[in-house]
Amino acid sequence: MMNRKTKRILKGILIGAVLMIVTLAVGLFVLVYFFFWGGPAKETRDIEDYEKVLSYPYIQTAYIVFPEELPKGTLETEFYSYYRDTFGSPTIQTYLKCVYDEETYKEEIRRLENTSKKYANKEKRLLRDSEQKFQYPAYIAVENAAHKYEYALLTGDNEITYINTAWVEREHMKCPKEYLPYDFMTEEGREFGSGYSIYYSSVTSNAISTDYTRDPVTEVLDSHMEILDDIHFMVRVVLDEQGREIISDCLVYTVNDLKVKEMLYDDLSGMEYKDMELDREQRKVYITYLDGGKEKIKEYEMMIK
Repeated sequence: MMNRKTKRILKGILIGAVLMIVTLAVGLFVLVYFFFWGGPAKETRDIEDYEKVLSYPYIQTAYIVFPEELPKGTLETEFYSYYRDTFGSPTIQTYLKCVYDEETYKEEIRRLENTSKKYANKEKRLLRDSEQKFQYPAYIAVENAAHKYEYALLTGDNEITYINTAWVEREHMKCPKEYLPYDFMTEEGREFGSGYSIYYSSVTSNAISTDYTRDPVTEVLDSHMEILDDIHFMVRVVLDEQGREIISDCLVYTVNDLKVKEMLYDDLSGMEYKDMELDREQRKVYITYLDGGKEKIKEYEMMIK
């Protein structure tokens, strides 16, 4: 039989093991909490925080309908912001109501009327509410695009209300519900393809890139890629104002043991891209392009020297 000393030692070991397991479990919970839910939310009603709120990280918007800073002719404000970095796609709710003097109000309306973004041969503007989804005249930058909304409402005399949300259900919105579209975050509003965003997304061969800036003219990038074994050959292009694909460069790269090796070719820079063909047996890539209106073909080897 175990003596008392041995029992005390075993009891101490058991207690220590339990405490260690509990500590590890709590630590794991904290890590998961911060990874998926981003930790505590940032919440404020202080209008002094306005410009800081517009520059939070990972916000996936340029707040293009909102004023970059409060105009001098702002007479009254009502403000609320909620931000939580949830797994790389933040939960956001930003609400700003401004009463302006008459001249500032007119200037703000002119800004909204003339807000646009040009992407190569495509121009995007703020939508007006043509379907009567809102109770007030609306200028819409984002409407149910990936559970996001961004718009400005003319809610009263010399009064404009600006709203931006991401992943927030109707019952959790702090603004008056009359400022929401009737189909806000409903199954009807979530119908695939029904959304709109002034922010353009380029779907390239290896990624999706979205422009979240206020820049009125934005460069549109794209790429074409072929893969042979562990060798990647990518033609990177820029779309011009006619929608033509102009080659910026060609990149050959491989990834082995987390090490990247690459070679860059810029001899086709400025040429119009037409096609790319891979010859697997010869391990070569053939790029068809236009040079002075004449179609030509350039040959590259699928290898890293």
